[in-house]
Amino acid sequence: MIYTVTMNPALDYRIYTEQINHGEINWSEREELHAGGKGINVSAVLHSFGVETTALGFVGGQTGEMLCRFLDQDKIANDFLRVRGLTRINVKVREKKSETDINGAGPEVTQKDLDRLVEKLVQVPENSVVVLAGSVPSSLSQESYSYILESLQGKDLRIVADTAGRLLKGILKYRPWLVKPNREELSELFGVMVENCSQTYELAQELIRMGARNVIVSLGEDGAIFMSDQGKKERAASYFGCVKDTVGSGDALLAAFLAAKESGANDRQALSLGVAAGCATAFRSGLASAAETRLLMENGILKKIE
Repeated sequence: MIYTVTMNPALDYRIYTEQINHGEINWSEREELHAGGKGINVSAVLHSFGVETTALGFVGGQTGEMLCRFLDQDKIANDFLRVRGLTRINVKVREKKSETDINGAGPEVTQKDLDRLVEKLVQVPENSVVVLAGSVPSSLSQESYSYILESLQGKDLRIVADTAGRLLKGILKYRPWLVKPNREELSELFGVMVENCSQTYELAQELIRMGARNVIVSLGEDGAIFMSDQGKKERAASYFGCVKDTVGSGDALLAAFLAAKESGANDRQALSLGVAAGCATAFRSGLASAAETRLLMENGILKKIE
């Protein structure tokens, strides 16, 4: 079983339009409304691949109930804790030549709420995978993930972290099984501009030195790299295609990687499937399904790895 934790989920309201003229009334060509948040995206893609998963986290008010209804309709198991306030709405404006996101603040989550989540995670069966994904609400400390992992010490869990900055740095001492920053997050964490694959491997190695057991760095159109604390290195190329919307691509990559590992795939096979899922998602609006991912792998054209 793979459990995902989304501390600050959202309803993602996507608006598609030719162009936004600021200070004027604008009209959309079409709109979409989805349950959003990094952990929720991971659960959705895992479900598509037939992997048993449960989405956890916090929701509030009518928007939170709507989010849970969306997941129920898609038959994605969820067990969110209710908190005061409203689950946020993130507005994703998609113009012909640009993407603009306006993310809401979300409800106020208290330390008592966090303790309720910890109590739920303590009950997770041994040998499960727990994915901590995304940011935490502004009302909680940036040490919240560290607090969760400290509370889970002694349990045999594979911890996966898809987060950035202080949140990521703080949990490395707990030796997470896998961390997945993207290139920009890696650059921010170490205060350098990551410009080539060699530098990416060097910084991934630094993450391992700091405690991570396995590292994936997603590189956008350049694919992704994998490194383990056993010295293994893998790289997967991306596919040629028309990028329509990059939201959720990294989440799809992580989910497909985990799905492959659950089925017994090796690291290279899992990374290749992950990159294909990330590309398939970028080439459409919304998350790509397992079928779309496999179709891309069968018929798509891989870019050359430089």
